[in-house]
Amino acid sequence: MKSALYPLITSDRPGLLRILLWPVGALLKRAYAAVVSLRDILYTRGIFQTRRLPCPVISVGNIVVGGTGKTPAVIAIAKQLQTDGVRVAVLLRGYKRHSSRPGGALFKRAKNVTIVSDGERCRCSLAESGDEAAMMARLLPGIPILVGRHRYAAGQLAMARFKSEVLLLDDGFQHRQLHRDVDIVTVDATRPFGTGQLLPAGTLREPLTALHRADIILLTRTDFALPGRGAKPVNVKTGRALLPEEERQAVLSDIKEKLGRLAPNTPIMESVHRPMQLYRLRAARDSEQLSLSWLSGKRLLAVCGIGNPNAFVTTLTQYTPATVDLLAFPDHHAYTEADCQRIRRKLKQTGAECVVTTQKDEQKLARFAGELPITVLAVALVVTDSDILASLSLYKI
Repeated sequence: MKSALYPLITSDRPGLLRILLWPVGALLKRAYAAVVSLRDILYTRGIFQTRRLPCPVISVGNIVVGGTGKTPAVIAIAKQLQTDGVRVAVLLRGYKRHSSRPGGALFKRAKNVTIVSDGERCRCSLAESGDEAAMMARLLPGIPILVGRHRYAAGQLAMARFKSEVLLLDDGFQHRQLHRDVDIVTVDATRPFGTGQLLPAGTLREPLTALHRADIILLTRTDFALPGRGAKPVNVKTGRALLPEEERQAVLSDIKEKLGRLAPNTPIMESVHRPMQLYRLRAARDSEQLSLSWLSGKRLLAVCGIGNPNAFVTTLTQYTPATVDLLAFPDHHAYTEADCQRIRRKLKQTGAECVVTTQKDEQKLARFAGELPITVLAVALVVTDSDILASLSLYKI
């Protein structure tokens, strides 16, 4: 039997539904804020204990849910440390992964810690690792990748098995059970403070005042900084350009001023997401390299399951395609046959010549490469105004 509210919930009047559900949302918001505040007090006063590993630990995290660029930042830092001769390992929680498989595991586990990559080869499936860890295993040869909720246990395993000298935590700002020598917080310049409201009503994991715990603030996508909330991709159909340089610098100055008030004396670095490669996926899981200029004049369908899909569209528009249409899925989405059919219909509807996706989505769309014209845009985070390794050296890393 249907509830009396069913006609209201299924109506096309979202405003009325929002009014009806507002008291529930307000209560949840207050409860979440109280829990976050209490947790912070318990850690600050030492009632909740923080465990320390006998090697430097660098955390890269954020306070706004969604794609702020923390994983590209981890990849960039890991590569720089590796180039500098440091034995580094990356530790992730492994969001939306399945931590076991029937018939026995072929990978090592300690306290539910999974070795995704030993630096030489991937040791588990995409389902067992999670999409971000699997992507890192491909992009960081020679660097061990481990996933597990217990980052302390993961760090112990990395040090014992791989003699790791530095540990990198992906998405570790709220993981306060493990001591960090450096806390790097990524802030997306296209939406620096999210909605300004805490979860579940808003997009903040913690109050903005939590930024005072950061040792370094890394501003990402500074080349796309725009006034107002949310990323606003270039409309290629109307030819609207990105902000002039003077206006962009003014926006960045405003963001830095606000960050400076929230986290006094914390260094702020600027970075961009720079496209590095473009390649076409093949059914045999190999790829065909393309020039980035190949995008010019093409009708594109951007397909992605990431935290900030509009930023991906904005990146594509730099290469002057004829049109870019977006088909966005939830973050960390696992694509199905039904999704493949939906993408096929969208291609036909928009007249797009190909699908362009991200490296995070690549591994989950690869099985449809024989049915869909899929290209992948590889993007790297580049710090533009500082040397992040020089900054880390201040912390004796």
